[in-house]
Amino acid sequence: MTMRSRLRAAGTLSLAFFVVACSQSDEGEAPPPPPRPVLTTVLAASDPQALGYSGTVEPRFTTQLAFRTLGRIVSRSVDVGDLVEKGEPVAAIDAETLDADLRSAEAQVDSAEIQDRNARAAFERTKRLFAEKTVAQSEVDNAQQSLSAAEAQLVSAKAQLAKAQNSLSYAVLNAPFDGVITNRAADVGQVVSAGEEVMTLARTDQREAVIDVPAERAGEVSVGSPFEVVLQIAPSVKARGAVREIAPQADTLTRTVRMRISLDDPQNAFRLGALISAIPAAKASKPVVFLPQSAILEEDGKTRIWVVDTSEATVHKRDVVIERDGGGRVILVSGAQTGDEVVTAGVHSLEDGQKVSLSKGLQS
Repeated sequence: MTMRSRLRAAGTLSLAFFVVACSQSDEGEAPPPPPRPVLTTVLAASDPQALGYSGTVEPRFTTQLAFRTLGRIVSRSVDVGDLVEKGEPVAAIDAETLDADLRSAEAQVDSAEIQDRNARAAFERTKRLFAEKTVAQSEVDNAQQSLSAAEAQLVSAKAQLAKAQNSLSYAVLNAPFDGVITNRAADVGQVVSAGEEVMTLARTDQREAVIDVPAERAGEVSVGSPFEVVLQIAPSVKARGAVREIAPQADTLTRTVRMRISLDDPQNAFRLGALISAIPAAKASKPVVFLPQSAILEEDGKTRIWVVDTSEATVHKRDVVIERDGGGRVILVSGAQTGDEVVTAGVHSLEDGQKVSLSKGLQS
């Protein structure tokens, strides 16, 4: 073998040893997997008003005002939104026919009084003649019957007069209590029958909040449960109240239960029809933390989330207690706190202690 051949063989052998050595090095020390990118969010406290039930301010008492007799409306002195006092006239119907009825009743009374006087005089005269033995007993009896009939006729005529006077008073519609007009159902020139609604009057001294609670949450509320009621257009304006009435069954379409909350001395800002939020008093003073639905991991009968250790860029499981509101939002009860960074995507494919790279999502 020549020198060149020996050098070539030695080079080939060295290259083979180098390849084998590199192969063995690769098999023994595999590089670590890269950090897994995840979406996260930082837990933040929300206003307790987020847990409130929307509703409106309504009067506790309303009355549909109507005339007690048929007639054509000739005047109306109030409109929707006007404040009225007890006894104030608000509308009137044409009283011409009622006036005629009253005059007729007065004439009937005058006629009955004349007949009563004549029958009484005839009875007295017949009694004197009977005492003088000029007439028979039957004449006295007939005079007595005529007097009784005349007296009954007078009583009936006076009753008809009183009725006509009352009917005439029905031509004017008066407010039965202090309040505000909330609806107008008839206008001037319209003919209305007895009992037909003309307008609606609502009392303003007793107001209440009316809310609709999802049927699955209604069991948490009972009569007397305290609430804090907040104006939606002015959250700083608040009032306390308690549930006065709960509907006996849920609405068939919305599956909600209507509840009425009596307000304790509400401010004037709580006008009728104002939009409000009613928050259970037990939750009104505590900040609320919402969890994204995608962050929830249900396994082994427990509810868990992945919390990020930002100092080491690793994730760790944590057991939490949650509840859901009427809208299905997830509310954190315990197990985590504001400021914690939680994973919001891919929660089923992570491992405890796994390295991650963070992609911030929206804050809760």
